[in-house]
Amino acid sequence: MTEQQPERIMRVGDLASRPGVSVDGPSLHGDATLFRGTFWNKELRHGLFVHGSDVVEDEGFTALSSQQAGLSCVFFLEGDVEVRIGDRDLRFRGSGTLHDALVIPSVRAESFRRRSPGRQRIKHLVVSVTPEWLESDGLEGADDPRLAVSFASDHLASHAWRVTSRAAELVNRLFLPGPRSSRIGELYAESAAVEIVAEVLAASSGEGLPRKSATLAPRERVRLSRACDFIATHEGEWPSVEAVARQAGVSASGLQRLFRSAHGLSVFEYMRLARLERARDMLGAGQCTIQEAASLSGYSSAANFATAFRRQFGATPKQVLGKARP
Repeated sequence: MTEQQPERIMRVGDLASRPGVSVDGPSLHGDATLFRGTFWNKELRHGLFVHGSDVVEDEGFTALSSQQAGLSCVFFLEGDVEVRIGDRDLRFRGSGTLHDALVIPSVRAESFRRRSPGRQRIKHLVVSVTPEWLESDGLEGADDPRLAVSFASDHLASHAWRVTSRAAELVNRLFLPGPRSSRIGELYAESAAVEIVAEVLAASSGEGLPRKSATLAPRERVRLSRACDFIATHEGEWPSVEAVARQAGVSASGLQRLFRSAHGLSVFEYMRLARLERARDMLGAGQCTIQEAASLSGYSSAANFATAFRRQFGATPKQVLGKARP
């Protein structure tokens, strides 16, 4: 984030002194160091928060606190942490690169528990907004506010979100030191945080597929629409990029550029995500078995399908199966 401080140390007593926070761990005492590095927690605007860290943990510990109602966008780049929000268990594992984020809506405050094994590097960023911010700022000018309201009221139903190149750029901006003027630095951070939330809300209005970019020229929009329509009408197949490009009236390389610009995905990634979305809907409606859903998504192995499914939606196919039945 802008205006980051030099390396700091967080001790057990420092964290435990915060309102509503308790810390536990083997052989921990008030002066024991939990982690050292850069960390911050800032309210950039009323109802808009950014919390981040790039630290090295010295000890394993468990911290108990609470999470307020609202919408949280979690970007976990490095480390391994177990989290429990209310009755929902989550695990964050960073790979060093930013591909996916987790979006967690909450309609009410819940208990929050964070457990870490320690002796590791943790790098993560959380952008969160309150329901009041969503109503007054986040949904202003939205194409269909009802979609975003519905998304934000889906209590603790975490949504895996494919990070676009633009969102990754914004996350990295929040980790970079900014101008010396704290007010200017906060404005840079605020603009990045607001744009991240806007990307999440835009994605929610497209049923999990990122919205088409407003920067595309009219001719490009037509070509992209033809390509998407062709993919949608061949759900049981995996047409080649060349075949899709011919239908769209563009070269294969040009088609890849269109999908990268509009969705932040390659053509194949788009097709995979679209089929996973359809498999999830059919599983939820009880219209297919897990093996059938795997085949529909292009997986010969149900285990590989389950892994990809959970990575994308934060739940296993078995947990979703028949969930939409009356």
